[in-house]
Amino acid sequence: MRLLAITRPELYVEEVREAIYLLDNVVDILHIRKPNATVEQVEHLVCALQKYRDRVVLHDHFDLAVKYSLRGVHLNSRNGVVPTSFRGTISRSCHTAEEVVRYKAECDYVFLSPIFDSISKEGYRSAFADDELEALRDSGVIDNKVYALGGITMDNLQRIRSLGFGGAAMLGAAWRGRLTPPVVLTVAGSDSSGGAGIQADIKSVSALRGFAASAITAVTAQNTMGVTDIVPLSAEAVRNQAVAVFEDLDVRAVKIGMVHNSEVVNAVADVIETYCPQYMVCDPVMVATSGAKLIEDKTVTTLVSRLFPLSTLITPNLREAAVLLGREINSVDEMKRAAKVLSEQYGTAVLIKGGHLPDSRMCDVLCSDGAIYTFESQKIESRNTHGTGCTLSSAIATFLAHGYTLTSAVALAKDYVTKAIVQAKELSLGRGNGALWHFGK
Repeated sequence: MRLLAITRPELYVEEVREAIYLLDNVVDILHIRKPNATVEQVEHLVCALQKYRDRVVLHDHFDLAVKYSLRGVHLNSRNGVVPTSFRGTISRSCHTAEEVVRYKAECDYVFLSPIFDSISKEGYRSAFADDELEALRDSGVIDNKVYALGGITMDNLQRIRSLGFGGAAMLGAAWRGRLTPPVVLTVAGSDSSGGAGIQADIKSVSALRGFAASAITAVTAQNTMGVTDIVPLSAEAVRNQAVAVFEDLDVRAVKIGMVHNSEVVNAVADVIETYCPQYMVCDPVMVATSGAKLIEDKTVTTLVSRLFPLSTLITPNLREAAVLLGREINSVDEMKRAAKVLSEQYGTAVLIKGGHLPDSRMCDVLCSDGAIYTFESQKIESRNTHGTGCTLSSAIATFLAHGYTLTSAVALAKDYVTKAIVQAKELSLGRGNGALWHFGK
């Protein structure tokens, strides 16, 4: 008897990891049901589950089933037509014996529900008595093409099997377990005003349902008006913090921010090479908003030779990309060429942030495995934008830790940052450049 899971209708960040856990350990087939999601949102899930594409069925946006060669589509009142080029399985839901008889002939399998009282829908009661189900089994209405739905748990699977069902689909029971959140380690400086650096990273990771750990590289005295003091930590202190985290916690992703000298860069690189986290996002903090260089040329050389090759992604802004290239970047086309050159040069994906382009729209450019992707959004006029780069890179690291693909992680992180800027726009956070609001919906 096959065991299936149907996703919850709403979107949430932990879903990919939970789906992977179910597919690896519990169920044979996953039905993605997202009635209110956009095609882009469903595609993020599909891309993250590409390894399991022959076990994934869509309830919405059927063209994605064709594009990614998924297992099947599930017909419903929203989507009742199978794409002509689709060659996978077809299923649909039934609520009466008459519907089962009718649709079995047209489908590879059908759901019959509700068999038991629903777990996910309060008040949705079983529609069938035991003797009715037994009669449907004995008459051949229930057979191996009919899957039970409604109130299915691991405890009643034996009863489902005895009733002759070919499978069972779980909804509420499948998603009740809580997985340990993925650990994201941030290596960066501390911002005493809470807007950027370690503080912004911890807020972002926590808001996106990760577990944030940290290794502080420097302590700053600053507020929304500016920085008044910087106290760098030694390479040994930074190394010891990172090692302590790796020795005890299962670090899935690392975000690297401000590393102020070559000794610290080498110490961090040594730790990364020793413990090999699955993902690393490096935000090369080299140039201030004013254009002033924040680290020496020697440190830049060490950064690009030691940390860039270990990175999943580097996220320079326009001025930082210009330092790396040795020339100015003044347009989206130049950003695309620069991202490709830097990606090939350092053997990693590159996201160039175009926030300083003189345009009413924001455009960031990603180069990954030779392919170019652009991410556009309306520029938001607000003075509360301190820590935007830190927030973006830590959000990308967190989405990667949750199991999303790189392009999806960037797109989702960009959306998160945009909302964090909008939600902070009217807040009074100091007399200067305030921070984002990381904890909105």
